[in-house]
Amino acid sequence: MAGQERNDRGPGLAPASSHLPEFDVMRGAAIVSVVYLHAYFSPWDVTPRRELVAMHVIHLFAHTAVPVFFFISAFLLARDTTPTFGLFVRNKLRRIYVPLLFWMAAAFVYRLWDEGGASTELWKSAALFNVSGQFYYLVVLTIFYGGFSFLRDWPAGRLWLLAAMAFVVNLATIAYYQSSSLHGDFATLAYRNPLAWVFFYSFGYAAGRARGLPFWEGWPRWPALAGMAGVLAVYVVQGERSDNYPVSYFGVSVFLFSCLTLVALPGSLVSLLRARPGRWMTAPFRWLSRYALPIYLVHMPFFIGYLTNRLVSDSSLNDDYFKLMNGLFVWGFTSSLAFVLVVERVAPRFAAEFMGLDPRRPGSR
Repeated sequence: MAGQERNDRGPGLAPASSHLPEFDVMRGAAIVSVVYLHAYFSPWDVTPRRELVAMHVIHLFAHTAVPVFFFISAFLLARDTTPTFGLFVRNKLRRIYVPLLFWMAAAFVYRLWDEGGASTELWKSAALFNVSGQFYYLVVLTIFYGGFSFLRDWPAGRLWLLAAMAFVVNLATIAYYQSSSLHGDFATLAYRNPLAWVFFYSFGYAAGRARGLPFWEGWPRWPALAGMAGVLAVYVVQGERSDNYPVSYFGVSVFLFSCLTLVALPGSLVSLLRARPGRWMTAPFRWLSRYALPIYLVHMPFFIGYLTNRLVSDSSLNDDYFKLMNGLFVWGFTSSLAFVLVVERVAPRFAAEFMGLDPRRPGSR
């Protein structure tokens, strides 16, 4: 495939790949999904049923975003060739954790101003990495970085066995949360529980260590696509019958849909990217891929929050739930992206050091 290099690293090791275009598309789509999810607010009693069903279906697809990020991160970790663990840690500190701490501090200052001063609740939010809702992902990612870095010498077979065990544990964890009442600190800690995400990382790590071309460049995507259609049908039918859809990522149907997506999506994208119309269709997402981390860090509470509260919430859209939610997303996403692009242009060093933006242009890898 054009734009890819697939060279063997040695006996028993996965081939090193400098660039997987399907991952670019997946990252770009995932960051759009994350911002869309964060534009959500509780439906009104008068919201038409068709809008609620549409929202739930869109959210089912959007809730594949964090699993996709974990899967890609693990796949690339498995193929990482950094010579020492110390250098790996330094690279991650510089690329991810310095920007994370900077924007967490900025969010804390914003909330300090917005809430009129410090409070016990604000300090607790800071201690739980919850000054803004998106930061839980990087907390769990840190745990996975630490744990999986010690599995570099495991053979592929053992890693696939680990992924199978992780699936069982992850499924049981999600089933437990689905049967529980998720609110308050219990919900906050659920998002930070590695067992709620461990399959996605284990699966990505095993796939990254496997020898030969990635598993998705073959037939598995077809049964996975069929499985996604079946899970989608069950999700909607059960949700409509009980009037009780799963909360966020914590539903068995949401979990299974995400698992199947990790098989179906990359394989489908490989086929799509081989054709010129497919490359044209996916170009916006491939371009967005580079800006996924900066947008992730800055979009809340500054753009989805401060800006949308002043420009959208009290606008002419507020008489229609679906229009208002989508308006919040459009304004929040476009303003976040515009901010990142302006900072990249006027202060590229700041963008690199405090927004995690790779200074290399696309195509320079």
